[in-house]
Amino acid sequence: MSLAALNSPPLVASLGVALSIYGQAALETSPFFLKHHQWFNLVAYAINTVAVGIPGRIDGEVAKGIQAENDAKKKKNDDEVVSSSNAATNSESAALLPRTGKTLVAPAGWAFAIWGPIFTGELAFVISQFFVKDKQLLASQIQSISAPFVIAQLFQTLWCAAFRPKYTGNLMWISTGMLGGVAYYLSKAHAVFTSASSVRMIPGFSWWEYAIHFLPISLHFGWTTAATLVNLNGAVAVADYRTSSNALINVVGHASVVAATALGVAITFSRQAPVYGGVISWALFAVADGMRQRLAASSNGNNNVGAQRQLILSTAGAYISGLASFAAGLMPYWK
Repeated sequence: MSLAALNSPPLVASLGVALSIYGQAALETSPFFLKHHQWFNLVAYAINTVAVGIPGRIDGEVAKGIQAENDAKKKKNDDEVVSSSNAATNSESAALLPRTGKTLVAPAGWAFAIWGPIFTGELAFVISQFFVKDKQLLASQIQSISAPFVIAQLFQTLWCAAFRPKYTGNLMWISTGMLGGVAYYLSKAHAVFTSASSVRMIPGFSWWEYAIHFLPISLHFGWTTAATLVNLNGAVAVADYRTSSNALINVVGHASVVAATALGVAITFSRQAPVYGGVISWALFAVADGMRQRLAASSNGNNNVGAQRQLILSTAGAYISGLASFAAGLMPYWK
């Protein structure tokens, strides 16, 4: 039986619920896990990497649509931009396109380049953790973040299963929940090394060690926070694709940008986490660029509704989050 045949919405949703209820507690109370947590981190990362590499997800279709839009744009033919992007995508992925889609939280394609540093950085982490001596303070920090890190990797694996065309209409909410699970558990891992003020105050913990072991998790947490809102807005847009009103899409889109900005500022300052605020700023600049592209596509018609306001909100949010990130980065030097 193929993996595609095993990929059923009820099964994936049930696994997500079980993982959220039992996953972290089961790991943290297991002596075997506590002794071998490095191997769990490595295996979970490997499973997620394999899952990400399996083609056919909606974001792959979105990438094709963006490329089709860009190719048609070079010919300066707005009608061809719309027809080319629609031809390259199905209804779900078409709704997520920045230039011709419905959702107002549609980042420009360049934003997704952040996955490169995330996966490369986490690969460095799951390898380098084996070279940390047990008596080092860093070893206890790695053990503390391992359970939420493993759960986050497994949730992303489930997201890879759910973010596919077979999860049409209301079933897209499953992928939203899985991606939200990634962000939630990465937040738990992130809280461990930020609440301890580990980068600034604990002896024996250097900036280099932060860059190798914790920076990738900070990037991943920030990006999946934003990506969850992207997924949520996509679910709203395609939940009932024929009748989704622009009013609802606009309200959810604008509220998502405001929420992202608020989270960016609150978490950046409360945890003194400038990387998180920087990633939120990156994501909001990408949303603003996506809306700029949409407004430039003159034949986009009703899909332009709310785009101008979203451009203003996302640009403002990007600058606010960026300033919060800059200020948080200076906070250790104010003391």
